[in-house]
Amino acid sequence: MRTKSYLVAVLVALCVSTVVAQDEGEKLIRKALEGRQILVKMDMPAVETGIPMVFDDTNITFDEANYKKLLKEYGVGTPKGTKARITGVRVSSRGIELDLDGGGSPQRDWLVGGVTLTAPVPLNKSDREMDLEQQLRAETRVIAQEYLRNEIELERQSRIAQDMRNQEAFQRVATLRSKYIEENRKNWGSKLIIVIRSRKPTVLMRDMVKSLNQYAELLPRETTTTTK
Repeated sequence: MRTKSYLVAVLVALCVSTVVAQDEGEKLIRKALEGRQILVKMDMPAVETGIPMVFDDTNITFDEANYKKLLKEYGVGTPKGTKARITGVRVSSRGIELDLDGGGSPQRDWLVGGVTLTAPVPLNKSDREMDLEQQLRAETRVIAQEYLRNEIELERQSRIAQDMRNQEAFQRVATLRSKYIEENRKNWGSKLIIVIRSRKPTVLMRDMVKSLNQYAELLPRETTTTTK
């Protein structure tokens, strides 16, 4: 209990206005929590947005309607009764984010080299297209103007066609990615977000730990044995 009380004390200290620098506080939390196990006492949805658990003095609340919606839409990433590993800890504007067995995020290396999937932007005019337009502005002969306009149109159509091919290729990959995520989401864990809102200058650690244990219990750090 003493270890658990210390960890929650760190969380509280980070969330009040009179604390040490956030960077130092985050390092303390990461050192204390990363690699630890949590006994999950409720099904956690397989989504990286996470479930915020709000501490208001000694009470803990969460949006149950949204929780049920996420479970229905994305399925279970960390089942009730699972001993989940805390694989990542971050302090953000949302609270203290604890990644459980991956945090519910899609694997970043699902494409070769961890390529980020971004929608293609329309191509710029080619050098030849811009050169033809410049020639057209300077040309006074009607026949030459007509020839230049035809060439410009060919360049424009070629550019548009390439834009369409790029979009089609993007949609194919995006569809594959969506299918990949849908099929593998349950293997990426889930996320727990701790939000502390207290009107009191101090918070009783034992009460907060007791309340948190209803949903997720922080387990003692595993000890390593050495053989002689």
